[in-house]
Amino acid sequence: MPSVPPPRPPSSPATAGSQRYRRLILPLWLLAALGCGWAVLTTPVTTDLTLFVPRADPVAELLLEQLRSGPTTRLILLGLDGDSETARAAVSRQLAERLRSTALFARAANGADALPETELQALFAHRYLLSPALSPARFTVDGLRAALQQRLAELRSPLAVFQKRWLASDPTGELLSLLRVWQGGMHEPAKRLGVWFSPDGDRALLLVETRASGYDLVAQREAVTAIRQAFAAASTGTGVRLTMSGPGVLATLAEDQVRAGAEWLSALALAAVISMLLLVYRSARTVWLGALPMLSALLTGAAAVDLVFGKMYLITLAFSMTLLGETLDYPTYLFSHRRATETVEGTLRQLWPTLRLCVATTALGCLAMLDSGFPGLSQLGVFTIAGIVAAVTTTRWLLPALLPPNWAPPQPVAIGAWADDMLRPRPRLALVIGGCGLLVLLGLAIKAPPLWENDLAALSPVPRELLRLDQELRTALGAPEVGHLIVVTAPDAETALRNSETIAAYLDRRQTDGALAGYDGAMRYLPSTHAQRQRQTSLPDTEFLTANLTAAVAELPFKPGLFAPFLNAVAAARTAPLLRPEDLSGTLLGMRTSALLFPGERGWTALLPLSGVRDPRALAAGLPQVEIGQARYLDLRAETNRIVAGFRDAALQRLGWGFALIVAVVWIGLRSWRRVAAALLPVLLALVFTVAALLALGERLSLFHLVSLLLVLGVGVDYGLFFGRPDADPDLRRRTLHALLVCCGSALTVFGMLSTSALPALRAIGLTVTLGVAASFIVALVAARPLLTRMS
Repeated sequence: MPSVPPPRPPSSPATAGSQRYRRLILPLWLLAALGCGWAVLTTPVTTDLTLFVPRADPVAELLLEQLRSGPTTRLILLGLDGDSETARAAVSRQLAERLRSTALFARAANGADALPETELQALFAHRYLLSPALSPARFTVDGLRAALQQRLAELRSPLAVFQKRWLASDPTGELLSLLRVWQGGMHEPAKRLGVWFSPDGDRALLLVETRASGYDLVAQREAVTAIRQAFAAASTGTGVRLTMSGPGVLATLAEDQVRAGAEWLSALALAAVISMLLLVYRSARTVWLGALPMLSALLTGAAAVDLVFGKMYLITLAFSMTLLGETLDYPTYLFSHRRATETVEGTLRQLWPTLRLCVATTALGCLAMLDSGFPGLSQLGVFTIAGIVAAVTTTRWLLPALLPPNWAPPQPVAIGAWADDMLRPRPRLALVIGGCGLLVLLGLAIKAPPLWENDLAALSPVPRELLRLDQELRTALGAPEVGHLIVVTAPDAETALRNSETIAAYLDRRQTDGALAGYDGAMRYLPSTHAQRQRQTSLPDTEFLTANLTAAVAELPFKPGLFAPFLNAVAAARTAPLLRPEDLSGTLLGMRTSALLFPGERGWTALLPLSGVRDPRALAAGLPQVEIGQARYLDLRAETNRIVAGFRDAALQRLGWGFALIVAVVWIGLRSWRRVAAALLPVLLALVFTVAALLALGERLSLFHLVSLLLVLGVGVDYGLFFGRPDADPDLRRRTLHALLVCCGSALTVFGMLSTSALPALRAIGLTVTLGVAASFIVALVAARPLLTRMS
């Protein structure tokens, strides 16, 4: 007869309660994951740099406001090369016409002075209020005769058609003066065949202004596509080639390069880590189980940021994902420490005191970043703290619920004599490493090499040849430089315009001296009401103007009575209502003005972009002060570098406080200064070696290096805590070594791949973490045990 299995012993109440508890964990985790996932999907991700600006720094906020939506960010510079000069000029005309017909662009200038009919009529109607050339001398007998002789010369030139249309109403040429202003107020390029060309004539030039900000990448990508399509249609049958540049063009190119490089390297790194886990543990289960803590960290961190801030900055997400690389190690500790003599829950209980300290130290390092004055820094801290806590919670309670109690992954590599040899204490080698660390630190302190990289341009993924092309096109067009502008703030629009006119008078003198090539500003297109009133006052009455005009026309071939519309227009302009910004709403003139003059939280702001500045300091030093409001010279590159340096200094100061908290918490957890030294001194030595190695390789530390060093600090403390455990069980020490070898190997694989990237930011992160993790592992392996025991 078949044997009957013995009946199972009845479950104890504690066992039954534990099973119910295990069954509840997965539904609770899924519910929490769904809630966090919904929060993540509804969280706006922004590239708004003001999140990383100190709230008490109005200059920095103003700077980043210009970087985000200033008028110079809207410009796209076009060059047409190849084929003949005639072909380039023809393509320039057709391309400009096609771009003007789309709603994406506020203007497309190529020197042909083309404006829509409605805009021409608007300029013509207000010419006496807007013309910068207007003065009483224009209406004297000599002034009128000179103007009429100039019109006669133009009637025999390519401007004949234009002048015939407006001659009777505008013999003084005020409309023509306004059209010259409309070209942008900068130094106008040379003209050939009626359009702009470079000085050598090899390249036709166009200046395009988008309606959208230069850092609205979706709109800029659409604009770039529209330009390419318009050029393809305009250049059919020719050999003309298109080159373009500008902030929007370079930003979209940078985004494409970063995305392509990151996606490729991420796919490679993911495949490498999966292969390593399969090779080490020979279990597919370890792959998806190992991903759960990281997934929990990402979802919880993003949800926490949404709850606290309501939005997430893109670089916060990128930096936090780097810091959360430590979470991949938590399940590895479990997998490598599994033994047949204990349950999964038992293994985790044995690991929990050390694992808990690992999480506490990382969280405390980030806790110091919480500061309401730096929202971006606070976001980084909130994301990382919430993510780390979620990852260790998932490892501690979810993974045991998903695994059979006695599950253990098969390990292909036997942990034996080689592990004992690696773990053998080497106090003399530890002394040598410690001495070398002190010498390196002393050398860095004495030599004091350039340590920090504050220039974000050094981390740009845009190729240098494209940056050179941008400078060539900008110089040839006389376009305003992205890096230099004067910012005028005032309580109202009228005061801002009057202050701008004061600054413009100073810039005119400096331009004559050669200190700059040109400038632009809202006051060129819309003078203050004070200036408009002065121009009205300079207009003569009808009787005086009629007498002067009669004398000026004598002996000139104009029909009697031809200029009656001119007399009527001047009479009407003497009492015309003055123009204000709101009167220009919905027009191209209004759009040009509103890009340079706009209201804000601090009142009204007027911008004067500059081009061809030779000595920024001298120009800024002589800037006149205004009675009401302020005028600041803004060097965007210098101010950006100052903000980066301030952000870094704030982060370092808070990290110093965070490390002090780490020391305190580790002491509370270990109750032994010797064990504290064994856990923390190795990572400090590793950080010194990492920084020295980076400097020796020619690197200067940027924000990307700093965030990467945070990850090195977290990983290094983990290595020190695990290697510094006073375990007498040789098998347990071997398994600890196995776990840390897997953790170190996966980190070196992932970040080693990043270090090969051609993108400076990815390379900085990869190189720093690779060097730091390797140094942390070696120093902790060699020095932790000797520090724990006596150095003998």
